[in-house]
Amino acid sequence: MKAKSLTASVLTAAITLSAIAPALADGAASTRNILIGGAAAAYGLVNWSRKRRQKQEEEREQARRQAQYRSYFYTKYGYYPSDGQFRDWYFRTYGVNPS
Repeated sequence: MKAKSLTASVLTAAITLSAIAPALADGAASTRNILIGGAAAAYGLVNWSRKRRQKQEEEREQARRQAQYRSYFYTKYGYYPSDGQFRDWYFRTYGVNPS
């Protein structure tokens, strides 16, 4: 119990002392930090959005390939391939496992 009280006291003191420091900053540094933080957030959001669109495009392309292969397989053999057969074909053809 004493460890929890000590930890809570230390965290409370750290938060209190860190709250005093921003009040001592001058106006120019504060404005600059806000602008830099906003630019960093915008850059991070754009990067996240780009990666999300790329992943969605990869998933759409994989689904298209899977549908095309299943159709071809059914036409040739008269039944649909199992997931294992599709994974094997995908790996042999594209060199990566489907996600």
